[in-house]
Amino acid sequence: MLFSLDNLYRHYLQCRRNKRNTLNALRFEARQEEHLLALRDALVDHTYAPARSVCFVVQRPKLREIFAADFRDRIVHHVLVDALERTWEPIFIHDSYACRTGKGVHAGVDRLQQFIRQVTHNGTRRACYLQLDIHNYFMSIDKDLLFALLAPKIHDDDVLWLTRLLVFHDCTQDYLLKGDSELLARIPPHKTLFGTGPNQGLPIGNLNSQFFANVYLNGLDQFVKHQLKCRHYLRYCDDFVLLAPERETLLDWREQIARYLRENLRLELNPTRQRLSPVSDGVDFLGYIVRADYRLVRRRVVNHLHERLRDYEKRLVIERPTYRRYRFDPTLLDQLHATLASYLGHFQQADTYRLCQAIWADYPFLAQYFDFDPERSLLSRKYRPPGGFRRVADQYRYYRWRFSGDVLFFQVGRFCEFYHSDDAEFARRLNLTRLQPNHRRALWGFPIEQTRRQFRCLLEQGQSVVWIGSTGRYLTGIEERWPVGRVEPYSKLNKPPACFNADVKATIAVDDADHHWPRVARVEPGRRV
Repeated sequence: MLFSLDNLYRHYLQCRRNKRNTLNALRFEARQEEHLLALRDALVDHTYAPARSVCFVVQRPKLREIFAADFRDRIVHHVLVDALERTWEPIFIHDSYACRTGKGVHAGVDRLQQFIRQVTHNGTRRACYLQLDIHNYFMSIDKDLLFALLAPKIHDDDVLWLTRLLVFHDCTQDYLLKGDSELLARIPPHKTLFGTGPNQGLPIGNLNSQFFANVYLNGLDQFVKHQLKCRHYLRYCDDFVLLAPERETLLDWREQIARYLRENLRLELNPTRQRLSPVSDGVDFLGYIVRADYRLVRRRVVNHLHERLRDYEKRLVIERPTYRRYRFDPTLLDQLHATLASYLGHFQQADTYRLCQAIWADYPFLAQYFDFDPERSLLSRKYRPPGGFRRVADQYRYYRWRFSGDVLFFQVGRFCEFYHSDDAEFARRLNLTRLQPNHRRALWGFPIEQTRRQFRCLLEQGQSVVWIGSTGRYLTGIEERWPVGRVEPYSKLNKPPACFNADVKATIAVDDADHHWPRVARVEPGRRV
């Protein structure tokens, strides 16, 4: 039943879970029945062959070559790994934490903290840790040796055929290069599949490669646990940590591990990534600094977040001599939300309450777009209105609550309208007359052609303004409206930039180069404004 349609469809659903919006996944889904049937026939007849991979280079945390398989091939990878896991999961040691169900980064860090408490007897005794890394691991894996480790455990001909095919597949023979080709040329030859020997190296980026990497180092895990008798040992891919009360014990284990890797797996330890220190110094492992009673986030991770936030601030916040403008670009803000949610999820596993507060204080522009609860690490989007509004007036009141203290230029067709009695003061400043009773219950308004004049009038009075634009979408009987931009004069901020000359009377006007804010055209969610 390995290649049955039911099995393929089940793994197809798993495979598309985080890839559904990619181009290859959408193409496959458009005719998924035909594609799955064709894939099943190819697997049953043993005529299946991997398609062209996509090669690109990532720059963080360092230059690294990635080969991403075609979506159709990803389904096959899931099928094979599922079949092999049934055999290998009982063989793997408990403390191998890469590419295994329930054994991710956070589980590995929890286990390391538990080991530190055990080896130090809850901080009452001294202990040391030895952290090792394998030099150029994925590019050094010997495929012949890997298949020799896999084959004896496989008793199904279909699984054996597919394993051999994927282990010895050379993705460098047929690939599509995306991105900057100069980055690929900057990668050292020993860190790329283009510089490895025949039948050597696995591509980074595929599920089967991660599983094969676990199988390849399973012998090391068994050696450390059963030959060296190390009770406190854990490994995440090629990064592993050993703990012991005596420093000399760890030095002896390091020599034996280096000998085992060289003689049995044809691997070498990375001489620049070896660390032998007291556990009281903290163990730098999987993005955290781990100690017995608390853990911190690695400084490099925090610096990367600062770099990303500064980049977003440049793209969202526009400084002018007399005012500051905040853009509400739904696509860009969704990317920012994904970035923040990822980092805050990582921070939540450490003692980072003050760190989160400091980030929110250092980047006040975030408060324009998000609400954040540091105690629960809860992040909510202010720029996405909730659904269910039945009246335009309710929609207006929601944005008035979101942007309290600001004047709302609320677009309704070719007019900007005001719906709250407390807007009487703003209406007086703009010389607006009260409207006749109407079904929308609008109290004041002006034609959209007067927007720039009214906008300029409010800025000269030191009043911040928010433009709520129409999207043209009707979800609950009324048109959906989203924020387009917010402008805050420096007289309100009481914090003019260095370029502001107080001796020169500045003229407040909307810069046409700034995407013509506020614009009359409709705002389409998901597209740049």
